Amino acid sequence: MTGYPTGNGTQWSGLETPGMIEAKCSLLIQEDGAFDPRIKSLPKQRVLVYQDKGYNPTTTPHHHLPTKTHQHLPANTNNPNGDENFYVDFNGCTILQLEPAPGSPQRTMPITLTVGGRCLFTPENYQDFRVMMRTKEQSIDMNIAPNGNFDWPDVQSLLLCPLCGNKAEIPKEGDDSEHEYWLLFYPLLQITVMKGSQMTLGTRTICRLTCVDCMEDLLEGMSLKVRPAAMEGRRPRLSFTLPANEVLAEAGSASFLEDGPPRPETHPNVDDILDAWTLYNLWEHSGAWEALQNDYRIVLSRSMHSDNGGEQPTENQDTVEPKLKDRLGKSCGNPTCKKIHGKRDPENGAIIRLSIRCKECHMEYYCSRSCREEARESHRTECLLHQEERQERREKKAKQVTCDTCKKRSSYTKMKKCSACRSATYCSVECQKQDWNRHKTECRKRSD
Repeated sequence: MTGYPTGNGTQWSGLETPGMIEAKCSLLIQEDGAFDPRIKSLPKQRVLVYQDKGYNPTTTPHHHLPTKTHQHLPANTNNPNGDENFYVDFNGCTILQLEPAPGSPQRTMPITLTVGGRCLFTPENYQDFRVMMRTKEQSIDMNIAPNGNFDWPDVQSLLLCPLCGNKAEIPKEGDDSEHEYWLLFYPLLQITVMKGSQMTLGTRTICRLTCVDCMEDLLEGMSLKVRPAAMEGRRPRLSFTLPANEVLAEAGSASFLEDGPPRPETHPNVDDILDAWTLYNLWEHSGAWEALQNDYRIVLSRSMHSDNGGEQPTENQDTVEPKLKDRLGKSCGNPTCKKIHGKRDPENGAIIRLSIRCKECHMEYYCSRSCREEARESHRTECLLHQEERQERREKKAKQVTCDTCKKRSSYTKMKKCSACRSATYCSVECQKQDWNRHKTECRKRSD
Protein backbone atom coordinates (compact mmCIF):
# COMPACT_ATOMS: atom_id res chain seq x y z
CA MET A 1 0.00 0.00 0.00
CA THR A 2 1.29 3.42 -0.90
CA GLY A 3 1.31 6.42 1.42
CA TYR A 4 -1.34 8.75 0.09
CA PRO A 5 -2.26 11.80 2.19
CA THR A 6 -5.35 11.36 4.35
CA GLY A 7 -8.19 13.87 4.59
CA ASN A 8 -11.19 15.26 2.80
CA GLY A 9 -10.53 16.41 -0.73
CA THR A 10 -7.90 13.73 -1.42
CA GLN A 11 -8.56 10.78 -3.68
CA TRP A 12 -6.98 7.98 -1.65
CA SER A 13 -6.60 7.24 2.07
CA GLY A 14 -3.51 5.04 1.78
CA LEU A 15 -5.36 1.97 3.13
CA GLU A 16 -6.70 0.80 -0.23
CA THR A 17 -5.35 -2.42 -1.71
CA PRO A 18 -3.80 -2.37 -5.21
CA GLY A 19 -6.91 -4.16 -6.51
CA MET A 20 -9.15 -1.44 -5.07
CA ILE A 21 -7.04 1.27 -6.70
CA GLU A 22 -7.31 -0.61 -9.99
CA ALA A 23 -11.11 -0.55 -9.61
CA LYS A 24 -10.99 3.14 -8.52
CA CYS A 25 -12.59 2.16 -5.21
CA SER A 26 -11.49 4.65 -2.54
CA LEU A 27 -12.18 4.51 1.18
CA LEU A 28 -12.76 8.28 1.11
CA ILE A 29 -15.88 10.03 -0.09
CA GLN A 30 -14.72 12.59 -2.63
CA GLU A 31 -15.31 16.21 -1.71
CA ASP A 32 -17.23 17.01 -4.89
CA GLY A 33 -19.44 13.93 -4.62
CA ALA A 34 -23.14 14.74 -4.12
CA PHE A 35 -25.65 12.35 -2.53
CA ASP A 36 -29.40 11.87 -2.54
CA PRO A 37 -31.01 10.27 0.54
CA ARG A 38 -33.35 7.41 -0.36
CA ILE A 39 -35.69 5.24 1.67
CA LYS A 40 -35.33 1.68 0.38
CA SER A 41 -37.15 -1.54 1.15
CA LEU A 42 -35.29 -4.83 1.43
CA PRO A 43 -37.79 -7.57 0.49
CA LYS A 44 -38.59 -10.73 2.41
CA GLN A 45 -36.26 -13.57 1.51
CA ARG A 46 -34.53 -16.64 2.89
CA VAL A 47 -30.83 -15.95 3.29
CA LEU A 48 -27.78 -17.90 4.37
CA VAL A 49 -25.82 -16.17 7.13
CA TYR A 50 -22.14 -16.99 6.79
CA GLN A 51 -20.22 -17.48 10.00
CA ASP A 52 -16.47 -16.95 10.30
CA LYS A 53 -15.17 -20.51 10.69
CA GLY A 54 -11.53 -19.54 10.28
CA TYR A 55 -10.45 -20.36 13.81
CA ASN A 56 -9.90 -23.53 15.77
CA PRO A 57 -11.13 -23.28 19.39
CA THR A 58 -8.60 -25.91 20.48
CA THR A 59 -5.58 -23.95 19.23
CA THR A 60 -6.60 -20.30 19.08
CA PRO A 61 -5.91 -18.19 22.19
CA HIS A 62 -9.14 -16.99 23.85
CA HIS A 63 -8.46 -13.31 23.26
CA HIS A 64 -8.24 -13.96 19.51
CA LEU A 65 -11.64 -15.62 19.21
CA PRO A 66 -14.46 -13.71 17.55
CA THR A 67 -17.16 -13.10 20.15
CA LYS A 68 -20.19 -13.66 17.91
CA THR A 69 -22.72 -15.65 19.89
CA HIS A 70 -26.14 -16.90 18.93
CA GLN A 71 -27.93 -16.55 22.26
CA HIS A 72 -29.92 -13.59 20.93
CA LEU A 73 -30.74 -14.91 17.47
CA PRO A 74 -34.27 -14.29 16.15
CA ALA A 75 -36.63 -17.19 16.74
CA ASN A 76 -36.88 -18.05 13.04
CA THR A 77 -33.24 -19.06 12.63
CA ASN A 78 -31.96 -22.58 12.18
CA ASN A 79 -28.55 -22.88 13.78
CA PRO A 80 -28.07 -26.35 15.26
CA ASN A 81 -24.31 -26.38 14.79
CA GLY A 82 -23.17 -23.38 16.80
CA ASP A 83 -20.77 -21.45 14.60
CA GLU A 84 -21.81 -23.14 11.34
CA ASN A 85 -23.57 -21.15 8.62
CA PHE A 86 -27.31 -20.93 9.18
CA TYR A 87 -30.43 -19.91 7.26
CA VAL A 88 -32.69 -17.03 8.28
CA ASP A 89 -36.18 -16.20 7.04
CA PHE A 90 -35.58 -12.47 6.67
CA ASN A 91 -38.86 -10.59 7.19
CA GLY A 92 -37.90 -7.50 5.17
CA CYS A 93 -37.29 -3.97 6.42
CA THR A 94 -37.02 -0.35 5.33
CA ILE A 95 -33.63 1.36 5.46
CA LEU A 96 -31.99 4.70 4.69
CA GLN A 97 -29.36 4.89 1.96
CA LEU A 98 -27.30 7.74 0.51
CA GLU A 99 -26.94 7.23 -3.22
CA PRO A 100 -24.65 9.18 -5.58
CA ALA A 101 -26.65 12.03 -7.08
CA PRO A 102 -27.23 11.73 -10.85
CA GLY A 103 -24.81 13.85 -12.82
CA SER A 104 -22.40 14.51 -9.95
CA PRO A 105 -18.71 14.33 -10.94
CA GLN A 106 -17.04 10.99 -10.20
CA ARG A 107 -13.28 10.77 -9.73
CA THR A 108 -13.61 7.38 -8.04
CA MET A 109 -16.14 4.56 -8.07
CA PRO A 110 -19.61 5.81 -6.98
CA ILE A 111 -20.47 4.48 -3.52
CA THR A 112 -23.92 3.91 -2.02
CA LEU A 113 -23.81 4.37 1.76
CA THR A 114 -26.23 2.44 3.97
CA VAL A 115 -26.92 3.84 7.43
CA GLY A 116 -26.50 1.07 9.98
CA GLY A 117 -27.28 3.17 13.04
CA ARG A 118 -25.81 5.29 15.81
CA CYS A 119 -23.56 3.39 18.17
CA LEU A 120 -20.94 3.40 20.90
CA PHE A 121 -17.48 2.00 20.18
CA THR A 122 -15.96 -0.01 23.04
CA PRO A 123 -12.58 -1.69 23.65
CA GLU A 124 -14.26 -5.08 23.21
CA ASN A 125 -15.71 -3.90 19.89
CA TYR A 126 -12.25 -3.03 18.62
CA GLN A 127 -10.95 -6.52 19.35
CA ASP A 128 -13.98 -8.15 17.69
CA PHE A 129 -13.68 -6.09 14.51
CA ARG A 130 -9.89 -6.54 14.49
CA VAL A 131 -10.37 -10.30 14.20
CA MET A 132 -13.21 -10.11 11.70
CA MET A 133 -11.35 -7.66 9.41
CA ARG A 134 -8.00 -9.44 9.55
CA THR A 135 -5.70 -9.56 6.53
CA LYS A 136 -3.99 -12.76 5.41
CA GLU A 137 -0.74 -11.66 7.07
CA GLN A 138 -2.57 -10.87 10.32
CA SER A 139 -4.30 -14.25 10.16
CA ILE A 140 -0.88 -15.92 10.48
CA ASP A 141 -0.03 -13.84 13.55
CA MET A 142 -3.42 -14.67 15.10
CA ASN A 143 -3.18 -18.37 14.25
CA ILE A 144 -6.51 -18.06 12.41
CA ALA A 145 -7.36 -19.12 8.88
CA PRO A 146 -7.66 -16.27 6.33
CA ASN A 147 -11.06 -14.65 5.96
CA GLY A 148 -11.71 -15.37 2.28
CA ASN A 149 -9.58 -15.49 -0.88
CA PHE A 150 -9.12 -11.74 -1.26
CA ASP A 151 -7.09 -9.45 0.96
CA TRP A 152 -9.00 -6.37 2.08
CA PRO A 153 -8.11 -3.39 4.31
CA ASP A 154 -7.91 -4.31 7.99
CA VAL A 155 -9.58 -2.77 11.06
CA GLN A 156 -7.95 0.60 10.29
CA SER A 157 -10.56 1.04 7.55
CA LEU A 158 -13.28 0.71 10.20
CA LEU A 159 -11.68 3.53 12.20
CA LEU A 160 -11.29 5.80 9.16
CA CYS A 161 -14.22 8.23 8.77
CA PRO A 162 -15.11 8.10 5.04
CA LEU A 163 -16.18 11.76 5.06
CA CYS A 164 -13.33 13.62 6.78
CA GLY A 165 -10.53 11.01 6.65
CA ASN A 166 -9.81 11.25 10.40
CA LYS A 167 -9.36 8.06 12.40
CA ALA A 168 -11.48 7.19 15.42
CA GLU A 169 -9.59 6.74 18.67
CA ILE A 170 -9.12 3.17 19.84
CA PRO A 171 -11.12 3.11 23.10
CA LYS A 172 -9.47 2.01 26.32
CA GLU A 173 -10.90 0.60 29.51
CA GLY A 174 -11.92 3.35 31.91
CA ASP A 175 -12.30 6.11 29.29
CA ASP A 176 -14.42 8.95 30.68
CA SER A 177 -15.80 10.03 27.30
CA GLU A 178 -18.15 7.88 25.23
CA HIS A 179 -16.94 7.05 21.72
CA GLU A 180 -20.12 7.68 19.73
CA TYR A 181 -20.39 7.35 15.95
CA TRP A 182 -22.69 6.55 13.09
CA LEU A 183 -22.06 3.09 11.65
CA LEU A 184 -22.21 3.13 7.83
CA PHE A 185 -22.06 0.09 5.58
CA TYR A 186 -19.69 0.66 2.70
CA PRO A 187 -19.31 -1.61 -0.36
CA LEU A 188 -15.79 -2.29 -1.63
CA LEU A 189 -14.68 -3.47 -5.05
CA GLN A 190 -11.31 -4.67 -6.31
CA ILE A 191 -9.90 -6.10 -9.53
CA THR A 192 -7.26 -8.78 -9.09
CA VAL A 193 -5.34 -11.01 -11.48
CA MET A 194 -5.73 -14.53 -10.13
CA LYS A 195 -4.35 -17.62 -11.88
CA GLY A 196 -2.81 -16.93 -15.25
CA SER A 197 -4.17 -13.76 -16.81
CA GLN A 198 -7.77 -14.12 -15.60
CA MET A 199 -9.19 -10.91 -14.12
CA THR A 200 -11.32 -11.48 -11.02
CA LEU A 201 -13.75 -8.98 -9.51
CA GLY A 202 -14.02 -9.10 -5.72
CA THR A 203 -16.72 -7.41 -3.64
CA ARG A 204 -17.17 -6.95 0.09
CA THR A 205 -19.26 -4.76 2.38
CA ILE A 206 -17.53 -3.37 5.47
CA CYS A 207 -18.53 -1.30 8.50
CA ARG A 208 -17.28 2.29 8.82
CA LEU A 209 -17.30 4.46 11.95
CA THR A 210 -18.39 7.93 10.84
CA CYS A 211 -18.09 11.11 12.91
CA VAL A 212 -21.42 12.34 14.30
CA ASP A 213 -20.67 15.90 13.11
CA CYS A 214 -19.63 14.66 9.64
CA MET A 215 -22.90 12.77 9.29
CA GLU A 216 -24.86 15.85 10.33
CA ASP A 217 -22.94 17.97 7.82
CA LEU A 218 -23.54 15.43 5.05
CA LEU A 219 -27.32 15.47 5.61
CA GLU A 220 -27.49 19.25 6.09
CA GLY A 221 -30.15 20.63 3.76
CA MET A 222 -31.21 17.19 2.46
CA SER A 223 -34.87 16.22 2.55
CA LEU A 224 -36.74 12.92 2.20
CA LYS A 225 -40.17 12.02 0.94
CA VAL A 226 -41.75 9.81 3.61
CA ARG A 227 -44.87 7.80 2.88
CA PRO A 228 -46.50 6.30 6.00
CA ALA A 229 -47.89 2.80 5.71
CA ALA A 230 -51.51 2.70 4.53
CA MET A 231 -54.07 1.90 7.21
CA GLU A 232 -56.12 -1.24 6.71
CA GLY A 233 -59.13 -0.51 4.52
CA ARG A 234 -57.81 2.92 3.56
CA ARG A 235 -56.61 3.60 0.03
CA PRO A 236 -55.04 7.12 0.14
CA ARG A 237 -51.36 7.32 1.12
CA LEU A 238 -50.07 10.84 1.63
CA SER A 239 -46.40 11.72 1.31
CA PHE A 240 -44.53 14.09 3.61
CA THR A 241 -41.26 15.87 2.97
CA LEU A 242 -39.06 15.89 6.07
CA PRO A 243 -35.45 16.92 6.74
CA ALA A 244 -33.17 13.89 6.40
CA ASN A 245 -31.56 14.65 9.78
CA GLU A 246 -34.96 14.37 11.50
CA VAL A 247 -35.76 11.07 9.79
CA LEU A 248 -32.42 9.67 10.87
CA ALA A 249 -32.81 10.87 14.46
CA GLU A 250 -36.25 9.24 14.63
CA ALA A 251 -34.84 5.93 13.41
CA GLY A 252 -32.71 5.69 16.54
CA SER A 253 -29.63 3.66 17.26
CA ALA A 254 -30.69 0.81 14.95
CA SER A 255 -31.65 2.76 11.87
CA PHE A 256 -34.37 0.51 10.47
CA LEU A 257 -37.12 2.89 9.45
CA GLU A 258 -39.85 0.27 9.39
CA ASP A 259 -40.33 -3.41 10.29
CA GLY A 260 -36.83 -3.85 11.68
CA PRO A 261 -35.77 -6.94 13.66
CA PRO A 262 -36.43 -7.05 17.42
CA ARG A 263 -33.80 -5.45 19.61
CA PRO A 264 -31.32 -7.82 21.28
CA GLU A 265 -32.07 -8.96 24.83
CA THR A 266 -28.95 -7.17 26.04
CA HIS A 267 -30.40 -3.79 24.91
CA PRO A 268 -34.19 -4.13 25.29
CA ASN A 269 -35.03 -0.45 25.66
CA VAL A 270 -35.60 1.58 22.51
CA ASP A 271 -33.60 4.52 23.88
CA ASP A 272 -30.57 2.35 24.70
CA ILE A 273 -27.79 3.09 22.22
CA LEU A 274 -26.20 -0.09 20.90
CA ASP A 275 -22.49 -0.75 20.79
CA ALA A 276 -21.00 -1.16 17.30
CA TRP A 277 -20.53 -4.93 17.46
CA THR A 278 -24.07 -5.57 18.78
CA LEU A 279 -25.47 -3.30 16.06
CA TYR A 280 -23.56 -5.18 13.35
CA ASN A 281 -24.73 -8.53 14.74
CA LEU A 282 -28.33 -7.29 14.81
CA TRP A 283 -28.09 -6.68 11.07
CA GLU A 284 -26.31 -9.97 10.43
CA HIS A 285 -28.33 -12.38 12.55
CA SER A 286 -31.66 -10.97 11.38
CA GLY A 287 -30.66 -11.58 7.76
CA ALA A 288 -30.67 -7.86 6.91
CA TRP A 289 -26.90 -7.81 6.28
CA GLU A 290 -27.05 -10.59 3.68
CA ALA A 291 -30.22 -9.08 2.16
CA LEU A 292 -28.30 -5.81 1.79
CA GLN A 293 -25.39 -7.65 0.15
CA ASN A 294 -27.82 -9.27 -2.30
CA ASP A 295 -29.21 -5.85 -3.15
CA TYR A 296 -25.69 -4.49 -3.74
CA ARG A 297 -24.96 -7.43 -6.07
CA ILE A 298 -28.11 -6.75 -8.11
CA VAL A 299 -27.27 -3.07 -8.48
CA LEU A 300 -23.67 -3.88 -9.46
CA SER A 301 -24.82 -6.48 -12.00
CA ARG A 302 -27.25 -4.06 -13.63
CA SER A 303 -24.65 -1.32 -13.84
CA MET A 304 -22.24 -3.64 -15.68
CA HIS A 305 -24.71 -4.82 -18.33
CA SER A 306 -24.60 -1.61 -20.33
CA ASP A 307 -24.14 2.12 -20.02
CA ASN A 308 -27.86 2.62 -19.46
CA GLY A 309 -28.21 0.03 -16.71
CA GLY A 310 -29.49 -2.73 -18.97
CA GLU A 311 -32.59 -0.82 -20.09
CA GLN A 312 -33.57 -0.45 -23.69
CA PRO A 313 -32.68 2.99 -25.05
CA THR A 314 -35.58 5.35 -25.55
CA GLU A 315 -36.04 7.79 -28.35
CA ASN A 316 -35.19 10.87 -26.29
CA GLN A 317 -32.70 9.29 -23.87
CA ASP A 318 -29.80 11.50 -24.90
CA THR A 319 -31.79 14.64 -24.05
CA VAL A 320 -33.26 13.51 -20.73
CA GLU A 321 -31.84 15.57 -17.88
CA PRO A 322 -30.82 13.85 -14.65
CA LYS A 323 -33.10 14.28 -11.68
CA LEU A 324 -32.56 17.77 -10.25
CA LYS A 325 -33.62 18.53 -6.73
CA ASP A 326 -33.57 21.30 -4.15
CA ARG A 327 -31.00 23.56 -5.85
CA LEU A 328 -32.89 23.74 -9.15
CA GLY A 329 -32.66 27.31 -10.46
CA LYS A 330 -30.08 28.41 -7.88
CA SER A 331 -27.10 30.44 -9.09
CA CYS A 332 -23.49 29.55 -8.33
CA GLY A 333 -22.35 31.07 -5.03
CA ASN A 334 -19.63 32.99 -6.86
CA PRO A 335 -21.19 36.41 -7.70
CA THR A 336 -19.10 36.67 -10.87
CA CYS A 337 -20.32 33.28 -12.16
CA LYS A 338 -23.63 33.19 -14.02
CA LYS A 339 -24.11 29.42 -14.07
CA ILE A 340 -27.46 28.12 -12.79
CA HIS A 341 -28.14 24.68 -11.34
CA GLY A 342 -30.19 22.62 -13.79
CA LYS A 343 -29.45 24.73 -16.87
CA ARG A 344 -27.18 23.62 -19.69
CA ASP A 345 -23.66 24.99 -19.89
CA PRO A 346 -23.50 27.08 -23.10
CA GLU A 347 -19.85 26.05 -23.59
CA ASN A 348 -20.23 22.26 -23.60
CA GLY A 349 -23.97 21.60 -23.33
CA ALA A 350 -23.64 19.64 -20.07
CA ILE A 351 -26.22 20.10 -17.31
CA ILE A 352 -24.82 22.38 -14.60
CA ARG A 353 -24.78 20.99 -11.07
CA LEU A 354 -23.77 22.99 -8.01
CA SER A 355 -22.09 20.10 -6.21
CA ILE A 356 -19.18 21.86 -4.45
CA ARG A 357 -20.11 23.00 -0.93
CA CYS A 358 -18.50 25.62 1.27
CA LYS A 359 -16.15 23.67 3.56
CA GLU A 360 -16.96 25.79 6.62
CA CYS A 361 -20.73 26.42 6.64
CA HIS A 362 -21.91 23.72 4.20
CA MET A 363 -24.74 26.04 3.11
CA GLU A 364 -23.44 27.69 -0.07
CA TYR A 365 -22.90 25.75 -3.30
CA TYR A 366 -20.63 26.34 -6.29
CA CYS A 367 -20.16 24.88 -9.75
CA SER A 368 -16.41 24.34 -9.25
CA ARG A 369 -13.59 24.58 -6.72
CA SER A 370 -12.20 27.63 -8.51
CA CYS A 371 -15.53 29.46 -8.05
CA ARG A 372 -15.47 28.54 -4.36
CA GLU A 373 -12.01 30.02 -3.96
CA GLU A 374 -12.93 33.19 -5.86
CA ALA A 375 -15.98 33.74 -3.63
CA ARG A 376 -14.20 33.09 -0.33
CA GLU A 377 -13.96 36.74 0.75
CA SER A 378 -17.42 37.84 -0.45
CA HIS A 379 -18.98 34.84 1.30
CA ARG A 380 -17.11 35.25 4.60
CA THR A 381 -19.72 37.29 6.53
CA GLU A 382 -22.62 35.05 5.53
CA CYS A 383 -20.46 31.97 6.17
CA LEU A 384 -19.72 32.99 9.77
CA LEU A 385 -23.43 33.57 10.38
CA HIS A 386 -24.29 30.11 9.05
CA GLN A 387 -21.56 28.57 11.23
CA GLU A 388 -23.03 30.22 14.34
CA GLU A 389 -26.48 28.88 13.46
CA ARG A 390 -25.09 25.38 12.99
CA GLN A 391 -23.29 25.55 16.31
CA GLU A 392 -26.49 26.63 18.06
CA ARG A 393 -28.37 23.69 16.56
CA ARG A 394 -25.66 21.28 17.66
CA GLU A 395 -25.60 22.66 21.21
CA LYS A 396 -29.37 22.37 21.36
CA LYS A 397 -29.22 18.74 20.25
CA ALA A 398 -26.44 17.99 22.74
CA LYS A 399 -28.25 19.69 25.65
CA GLN A 400 -29.29 17.15 28.28
CA VAL A 401 -32.64 17.63 30.04
CA THR A 402 -34.42 15.58 32.72
CA CYS A 403 -37.80 13.88 32.48
CA ASP A 404 -40.10 15.25 35.20
CA THR A 405 -41.48 11.75 35.89
CA CYS A 406 -38.74 9.13 35.69
CA LYS A 407 -35.79 11.58 35.97
CA LYS A 408 -34.13 10.04 32.94
CA ARG A 409 -31.77 12.43 31.17
CA SER A 410 -31.72 12.64 27.39
CA SER A 411 -30.94 15.12 24.62
CA TYR A 412 -33.23 18.12 24.24
CA THR A 413 -34.47 17.08 20.81
CA LYS A 414 -35.64 13.65 22.02
CA MET A 415 -37.75 15.00 24.89
CA LYS A 416 -41.36 16.16 24.72
CA LYS A 417 -42.93 19.28 26.22
CA CYS A 418 -46.40 19.66 27.69
CA SER A 419 -48.36 21.18 24.80
CA ALA A 420 -50.33 23.50 27.08
CA CYS A 421 -47.72 25.19 29.27
CA ARG A 422 -44.50 24.18 27.43
CA SER A 423 -42.77 23.88 30.83
CA ALA A 424 -43.03 20.24 31.90
CA THR A 425 -40.63 17.85 30.13
CA TYR A 426 -41.15 14.14 29.51
CA CYS A 427 -39.31 11.34 27.73
CA SER A 428 -42.50 9.57 26.64
CA VAL A 429 -46.29 9.81 26.54
CA GLU A 430 -46.46 7.23 29.35
CA CYS A 431 -44.41 9.47 31.66
CA GLN A 432 -46.64 12.43 30.79
CA LYS A 433 -49.78 10.46 31.71
CA GLN A 434 -48.24 9.30 35.00
CA ASP A 435 -47.37 12.87 35.97
CA TRP A 436 -50.68 14.46 34.97
CA ASN A 437 -52.33 14.28 38.44
CA ARG A 438 -49.42 16.25 39.89
CA HIS A 439 -48.84 18.56 36.93
CA LYS A 440 -52.43 19.54 36.01
CA THR A 441 -52.80 22.18 38.75
CA GLU A 442 -49.52 23.83 37.90
CA CYS A 443 -50.23 23.52 34.18
CA ARG A 444 -53.62 25.32 34.48
CA LYS A 445 -52.07 28.19 36.41
CA ARG A 446 -49.40 28.75 33.78
CA SER A 447 -51.89 28.36 30.93
CA ASP A 448 -54.17 30.99 32.46
